[in-house]
Amino acid sequence: MDQLGQYRIVSLLGEGGMGKVYEATERLSGRRVALKVLRPELARSEPVRRLFENEMTILAGLDHPNVVRCLACAEVEGELMMALELLPGRSLRDELRECGALDWLRAVAIISAIARGLGAAHEHEPPIVHRDLKPENVMVLADGGVKVTDFGVAKLLAALGTESTHSVGTLAYMSPEQIDAGPVDARSDLYALGVVFYELLAGRPPFVSSSPRELLNLACTTPPPAFSEQVRRGLPRGVERLVFELLEKSPDRRPGSAADVLAALEPFVPSDGHGDGTRASAGRGAPGRPTLDPAPATASSPGDSPRRDDTIALLEKARLPREVTPKTAALVIALLSVLSGLLTYAVGARGGGADIGSEATTRSGP
Repeated sequence: MDQLGQYRIVSLLGEGGMGKVYEATERLSGRRVALKVLRPELARSEPVRRLFENEMTILAGLDHPNVVRCLACAEVEGELMMALELLPGRSLRDELRECGALDWLRAVAIISAIARGLGAAHEHEPPIVHRDLKPENVMVLADGGVKVTDFGVAKLLAALGTESTHSVGTLAYMSPEQIDAGPVDARSDLYALGVVFYELLAGRPPFVSSSPRELLNLACTTPPPAFSEQVRRGLPRGVERLVFELLEKSPDRRPGSAADVLAALEPFVPSDGHGDGTRASAGRGAPGRPTLDPAPATASSPGDSPRRDDTIALLEKARLPREVTPKTAALVIALLSVLSGLLTYAVGARGGGADIGSEATTRSGP
């Protein structure tokens, strides 16, 4: 295929369950775009075609630095396509394949950027829920920036009745309410964000199985496993706590919005990265980064009761009786003895001076 509508096809960039993505050039403007051509069966369903037009119109109004822009959408020659901005970079999945688990500072920066993109979509009118957030749908740009892509596509597949065709890779990021065909809202995206966050830190999702049935059962019934000691070494308690709050089975127990996630992450975002996913060169727990909760996590399990802020703990510690070491006590006693001797000498000297003065006064009389 050399031409599709007003776009000249340059090369095939990738192919997946949703369709094919081409690098293309817009004929009139010469603008380079990523042309996503959706699966042919989508265009053959009249309800899906109507939903496509509606969803893509909504997405065209979503303009945010952390969201891949939808430049145009159309049905051309019987195929549904989206023209997206062409980005220099690669998917977060490719990043994980090359790097494995990431430094927690960089993971926090990436998750913060994703959360900002999700927040813009969730606060859009009408709200836009991604429904299929995973590393494959996150772009890491050449400059370190982060953008979320493929909003709305999962909704089209659901309308076509192809939920069962989800790959195991996609199932790993689905919230329990999605698996149970319950109501889906912004908190479902936040669950998927928690799975991605866990994977960035641990190098693998919380639940892994080659069996879709077992994977779904784990996601719905089993608490996510605690991080290994290697992952937890230097990891701030607040970061670990947030990951497991995002992975709560019940939507009501998760953060209520992407804004809440950003508020929880704000103390940990690298000061020089502005939370946009810029690469952080420091290692785990590196000094020099301002944090409100810098203490590494202890070996307690994710199910433990929430820890209080370290500031409160420090204040309570300050009110406790202080233990004095023998060395310190001996030093204090010695100093007090010296001070006592000096005071006794000063008082004695002052008393002698008074007697001399009195005698001098008596002698000066007639």
